[in-house]
Amino acid sequence: MITQAVDGVPVRLREPHDLSFLQRWGRTFCVFDDQDSGNLCFGVQSADGALFVKYAGAPTLRYHGESGQAVERLRRAASVYRALAHPSLVRLREAVEDPGGYALVFDWSDGVSLGRQYEQRARLDGLSVEKRAGAIQQILDFHVEVAARGWVAIDLYDGSILINPDSGVVTLCDLDVYEPAPVANTMGRMWGSSRFMSPEELTLGAPIDEVTNIFALGALAHTLLGDDATKLRTAWRGTEDQYTIAAAAMQPVRQDRWPSITQMAGAWRNSLA
Repeated sequence: MITQAVDGVPVRLREPHDLSFLQRWGRTFCVFDDQDSGNLCFGVQSADGALFVKYAGAPTLRYHGESGQAVERLRRAASVYRALAHPSLVRLREAVEDPGGYALVFDWSDGVSLGRQYEQRARLDGLSVEKRAGAIQQILDFHVEVAARGWVAIDLYDGSILINPDSGVVTLCDLDVYEPAPVANTMGRMWGSSRFMSPEELTLGAPIDEVTNIFALGALAHTLLGDDATKLRTAWRGTEDQYTIAAAAMQPVRQDRWPSITQMAGAWRNSLA
């Protein structure tokens, strides 16, 4: 491991890499260098406000695949953010080719990640039950639109969700591997956290579709209102109706889940009344 600096901010890498391209946007004020995806992420202060820059091409600490594959995945990800543009999705400003790699430049979000791997998550501890339930509605409503546009969520997990701790407004991010339908499991164990994965995401050849996504959405309800590791009723902070909605989403047999995200989202909205 080596450590180099960008505007005084340390970046850990397996070997040196030219990061001077970041200067085109402004001054780097933070870095996220612990991902296993092959990406480096930076907070950059520009003249037009703060930006979030995701970059592939550097020899990152935890990724040991080919850097060219990481670049190709990020290049493809640009089409995801363009196709699914939505008020609840982080806004892609531009995609930039660089001699050393490829970068996506997004608006910076003041939200806090739900991901349990981030220390900042503690800032959400004071979020009220009402705002937590409302955040779930926002996540559901976005995925209603994803399904309506003919796309399928892949690797949807708590780290994909940012929440403003004051307003409860949700911003979705890190949706790089969402795909247009139809999708089949060609991997066996697909991308993702096991806490949010349906049985078909572990089964080679299984269909991956809207009903698959309903399982992850039910698990995310437990992230906000319960315990997504155990899914136990005793950890649930929402209403009984809401628990029942989430439980129906996570049935191991596909036919026993909600038949559409639209129906699940409608049931959840009724539970907020």
